[in-house]
Amino acid sequence: MLAQLADQAWRAGDTAAAIEAADRVLAAGTDPDRLAAGVAAAASAADGALFDAATRWREIAAGGTGAAAAIAGGRAALAAALVGDLDNAERDLDTARQVTGPAPRGLTVLLDGVTAVLGAVRGDFPAAARKLAGLTAASVPADPLAAERWDDLAMAVLAAGEDDETGRALFGSSSPRRLLVSAWLDLRAGRLADARAGVVAAGASPVLRRDAVLAAAVSVGLARRAGDRTALRTTWHRVAPVVMGADVEILLLDAWGELAAAAEPVDREMIVAGMTAAVARAGNPRWAVAILAWWALQRATTADEARAAAMALPDTPRGRAGRVWAAVLAGDVDPAAVREAAAALADRPWEAAVLCGAAAARVTDPETVKRLLGRGRALRATVTTEQAAAGVLSTRERSVGELLLDGLTHKEIGAKLYISPKTVEQHVARIRQKLPAANRAALIAALRTALA
Repeated sequence: MLAQLADQAWRAGDTAAAIEAADRVLAAGTDPDRLAAGVAAAASAADGALFDAATRWREIAAGGTGAAAAIAGGRAALAAALVGDLDNAERDLDTARQVTGPAPRGLTVLLDGVTAVLGAVRGDFPAAARKLAGLTAASVPADPLAAERWDDLAMAVLAAGEDDETGRALFGSSSPRRLLVSAWLDLRAGRLADARAGVVAAGASPVLRRDAVLAAAVSVGLARRAGDRTALRTTWHRVAPVVMGADVEILLLDAWGELAAAAEPVDREMIVAGMTAAVARAGNPRWAVAILAWWALQRATTADEARAAAMALPDTPRGRAGRVWAAVLAGDVDPAAVREAAAALADRPWEAAVLCGAAAARVTDPETVKRLLGRGRALRATVTTEQAAAGVLSTRERSVGELLLDGLTHKEIGAKLYISPKTVEQHVARIRQKLPAANRAALIAALRTALA
């Protein structure tokens, strides 16, 4: 009876009561249907202990039969995939697929979702996101005991593939998990006020450790961008107990890189070791190796460390920008290359501005210094720190809106404001949401009123 109450409480969202009841059942050894064991496994995943969750689900699968065992195996496979443990995830998936007899629709959806996540970890982000989006629309209720919902996972997959705005458009930001992924994307894109607001909004609901890790990444990222070392240290000591107890999730490797950059030295070593191990378990997919190298470059304190990190970067615009960054840290500044690298980092304006500042500090020609500092200031201007309340346009959005009213294209607006056309498009999308406006004609009319 108590095991059933634990299961019902978890499904109703009363996590504290569910865990307490499950622990009492497991301590008493009276869980023949493995209901309490399932709650304990789900609680482990929510607590960021995904390896433990996968192990618990495997034990449940091994002690069961038929579809129930297959579902437990599928849940184990999902938890393992999220931490990059592809060998075990594939074994769990293969075992779950061997169920005999008619398979419940929920089992089919679960195994399809795990397959999509495995594809994402290997780097096939668009196909995985499409599959997960399709599963979100399936006529099967979300599995409350699985490690994550498909819509939340789809947004995380798109974020890992740096397709930020598609994820935002498809899935919005309703659940605490999506609010925090969205806040992370805002931080990465320089929308600092929106990032802070997202963390605050997510905190309106109970947030367990796995989600709190994302909140910690945004919090320390905001402190890093404020340039206040004392505030950064204080923030890190506040979030460290949450972070250090969680397993590194490979699809959130970029956020873990932010945590490593902010951490105290001893903690940093542990986080970097966890990140490196996750990438190795996943078979060193190129996208993940590139993220490791990028954050190694951000943490570099010597020219040799920077060069070593840059060598691991792929031949992509960001990879080439990273090599320019390494050259700057070594004192080899090519102003034209720096400007090109800053343009390649337009979707990460804070990093681009830091690069320009570092380059300006290493040259002596006054005119070159002036140009580099000017470019850095223009980039910093795109990092919005003012509070952007609903319906109120930020300074940057007002600038974009004024140029829209002048009839300029996104490319022309970008050239005038020193931002990319893609960034202009993102600002326009946010203006549409705030005013709101369903089409261009309505947008122009609303802008005339808002900017009057």
